Amino acid sequence: MKKFLLVSAVLFVFSLFVFGAEEKQVDRILVKVNNDIILESELDEAVSFLSQQLAAQGKPADKKDIEKKILENLIEQKLITTVASDENVVISEEAVADKVNEYLDKLRQGFKTEELFEEALKKEGINYSDFRLRIEDQVRNSLVYSKIKQKKQQEFIVRSAVNDIELMKYYEANKGEFKVQDEVSLAQIFFAKSTKDAASSARTIYQTLSANGNFDAALKAAKNLSGDGGSLGWVDTAQMSKEIRDDIKNPRKGKVIGPVETEDGYHIIKIADYRKGKLNDFEEIKEKVRVKVIESKVEKLWEEWIAKVKKQAYIKYM
Repeated sequence: MKKFLLVSAVLFVFSLFVFGAEEKQVDRILVKVNNDIILESELDEAVSFLSQQLAAQGKPADKKDIEKKILENLIEQKLITTVASDENVVISEEAVADKVNEYLDKLRQGFKTEELFEEALKKEGINYSDFRLRIEDQVRNSLVYSKIKQKKQQEFIVRSAVNDIELMKYYEANKGEFKVQDEVSLAQIFFAKSTKDAASSARTIYQTLSANGNFDAALKAAKNLSGDGGSLGWVDTAQMSKEIRDDIKNPRKGKVIGPVETEDGYHIIKIADYRKGKLNDFEEIKEKVRVKVIESKVEKLWEEWIAKVKKQAYIKYM
C-alpha cells in the first residue's frame, strides 16, 4: 500500500466531514502519544476514507490491514507534531487560516445556501465555531507534518549521493520499474443500467460486433437502443475499473470484449490497436534511475529518524 495514500487518509480525515457519520455514544481512547491521544473515531473515519478511495480504484481492501497501517500513521503524525519545536518548525496562523478557509469554501459548495450549511452542522450537534476549531487543529497538524517531512527530506537528500555502480545495480534489480508498459487503443459501446433492457441490448450489440467487427455500425445500432460510446484512444488500463481491466488481459488487435458489467452499466469494448511494451536501456533513463535510488535512500533515512523519535516517545496502547 502506498505510503502517501495512508498519510492522505490520516491528514485529511475531515474530508469525510461529520455529516452522515455513525454517531457513537462513547469515543474510546486507543493510544496515548506523549501528551496527545488517538480516539477510536479518528481511526474509524480515516479507515472509512481510505476504504472508499481504494474501492473507487477497484483495489481490494483488507479492513484489518488498513486499520493497522492507519493507526501506525496516526501515531507517526502525532509524534512528528510534538517535535516541531525541536526542529524549529513554526506554522503561521495566517497559513492555517488560508487553508481552513479554502477547505470550508469547498465544503459550502455542497449546500445551496449558508443557512443550509449551518443547519446541517446543527443537525449533527455542533456549532460553526466549534467545527472551525476542529478543522483548524487538523489543518495545523497537517501543515506541521508536511513542513517537518520536507525539512528532513532536504537534509536526507544531501546525505544520499549515489555513484554509477549503485545506479546500474538498482537498474538490474528493478528492470520492471523502467519498462514502457503495454498500451491499448480502445473503442467502447456503453449501456447505462438505467436504460430499458440494458443487459439484453448489450448482449445483442456484442454478438453483432463479434460477428462482423464493424464498430461504427454496431455503435449506430446501439444508439438506436439508447446506448452510447465512441473511441477512447490510447488508454492507461490501470485507470479503468477492475472488471474491464481483468477482461482485457492478453490483448490482441480487433478483439471484442463484453458485455462487461460494472456498477454503472454494461460495456462492450473493441481493441482497436495494441503496442507491446519495451525495456528502456540504462543510458536512456540513467537520471530517472538516479531519482529512484535517491528516493529509496531518503525513505530509509526517514524511517530511521521516525524509529528514533518513537524510541524517545511515550506511546501507550489502551
